Amino acid sequence: MSKLYFSQIREDSLVEREISKIAKPKKILVIGSGGCTAFSILNDSVDQVLCVDINPAQCALIELKKAAINNFPLKEFLAFIGETPCQDRIQMFEAIANDLPDYAREYWQQHSQDIEKGMNYIGVNERFYRFIGENVCRNIYDESVWRELFTSKNLEEQQAFYEKYLTTSEWKTAAKILLSKTTHLQFFPSYMFANASENDFAEFFLSQFEKEVKTKPIYNNYFLSQILFSSYLYEEDEGVPFYLSKEGYEVAKRNTDKLAIHPVSIQELLRKERSIDAFYLSNVFDWADVKGKELLCNGILPAKSAKAIVLFRNMLSTSQLPEDFMKQFSCDEELSERCEGLERSMLYQKITVGQFV
Repeated sequence: MSKLYFSQIREDSLVEREISKIAKPKKILVIGSGGCTAFSILNDSVDQVLCVDINPAQCALIELKKAAINNFPLKEFLAFIGETPCQDRIQMFEAIANDLPDYAREYWQQHSQDIEKGMNYIGVNERFYRFIGENVCRNIYDESVWRELFTSKNLEEQQAFYEKYLTTSEWKTAAKILLSKTTHLQFFPSYMFANASENDFAEFFLSQFEKEVKTKPIYNNYFLSQILFSSYLYEEDEGVPFYLSKEGYEVAKRNTDKLAIHPVSIQELLRKERSIDAFYLSNVFDWADVKGKELLCNGILPAKSAKAIVLFRNMLSTSQLPEDFMKQFSCDEELSERCEGLERSMLYQKITVGQFV
């Protein structure tokens, strides 16, 4: 099986939840990854959520989270996934193992050491962010400095923090080294950065970080707290992925039967499905070549419902999609801009939301 790259999703489900409030989709397709978005959009009005990821390790993770949500109250679930201390994760796994499909059960039986560590922190991406956060807090500014940012009362205080700490040559040089292509390649496969130069991601992050600090409240930005402190902001409203809040967990728990997890390519799943009302596509177009974009768009068209809505994110550049697809797709500029304002992950420069005409 492939490696587990993402234990958690570095995208803000506030975006998908806002779109769902407006469009009220009954049947949703969502990219699997760490499962945070899939569980956070489960609600009483949805009929079906199709969660797809070509990496079976990611699907095994989501299956395990689903089984744990079904069987454990929130406090025990948080302990099981590694958010709070726990001495008996293996025993907890054994209690729910028979609820897993064969491939997922076999995967975790072969990776019991990861269950012991807590599944929320075992992904390659999580290890990379721990490396970043530990170096930042050890070698640049310690945790007490960053706590100042999270306790800022308004944007003016955040902007003052930025001018004081985040305009120095020391900060910018360290960020460029830590977020360089060379550093990424110590954790991720080279194909992910085939078209990136040494400092592309670092320069992008520094720009996004400046925008975030100067224009959006930071107090509940759990994406930043995960990078710096490897922890969520439980005391803040929206300081955790929605499904890990008390309200969100209960909603997800009573609707997990609507979640179907598919360890296949999106194209393969689309060939079998029809009448999908919402496509929450993460940033899949960032990773696809011209042919891949064409195949995906051609798969969406017959699988969509009459008034289907599509969401996709872009990191470093805006996707150029096939002309035939774009002739039928109408971007909702106002909603796209609103969603960009909601997104707190600092990873995406563009969010596109639209429907078919």
